[in-house]
Amino acid sequence: MKQDYEDALRLVLPRRSYVVIRIDGRSFHTFTKNLERPYSRLLADALDSAALSLCQEMIGCRFAYGQSDEYSFLLTDFEKENAPLWFDGNVQKMVSVSASLFTAYFNRAFPSDKIAAFDSRVLVISQKTEVEKYFLWRQLDASANSLNMLASAHYPHAELVGKSNTEKHEMLFAKGVNWAKQPADFKRGRVVRRSADGKGWETDLAIPVFNRDAGYLDVLIP
Repeated sequence: MKQDYEDALRLVLPRRSYVVIRIDGRSFHTFTKNLERPYSRLLADALDSAALSLCQEMIGCRFAYGQSDEYSFLLTDFEKENAPLWFDGNVQKMVSVSASLFTAYFNRAFPSDKIAAFDSRVLVISQKTEVEKYFLWRQLDASANSLNMLASAHYPHAELVGKSNTEKHEMLFAKGVNWAKQPADFKRGRVVRRSADGKGWETDLAIPVFNRDAGYLDVLIP
């Protein structure tokens, strides 16, 4: 049974590559509909708490980047010759355990009678420059989400349909609202990284725009 069925779909990641595990909230539009708008610090704190806990569980985790209802974790196994990969690269275990642990940690941190759920996926990236592009992509998505959430808090959906980002900024200015003055972590996302002493993990809420400060990611990505 194990050979013919259980191991038939067993997938193992290639070694000595960059591995990204991205965890996303399931049906979070519904889950968050009664939260503070446009941004919920309560939600962000619970996501950060879950990411901090999961970073400590993942073998080879270098850092994590979070925005909206998602977190991306970078794992590597090439710093040392015999460095292990989490679950030896078993894809089924990596996605199932990362999703279940993140879900448990989030629900423990978020005060609600509703149960949140998260899914997980794995990406394998071969080059450091491509890893940098991946995290820039997620940060650009963060900024777009942030602007849309702010605009939606001040205008009905019908008035925003088809509007460009520039038009949304102009509409917000008309109401005396400036997206640039919103909290940095809600505009650009947050990073969970090793603390300065290397003994623990910490959350950075004041990260730069990645393509304006290339040194930030360069330090985090081995």
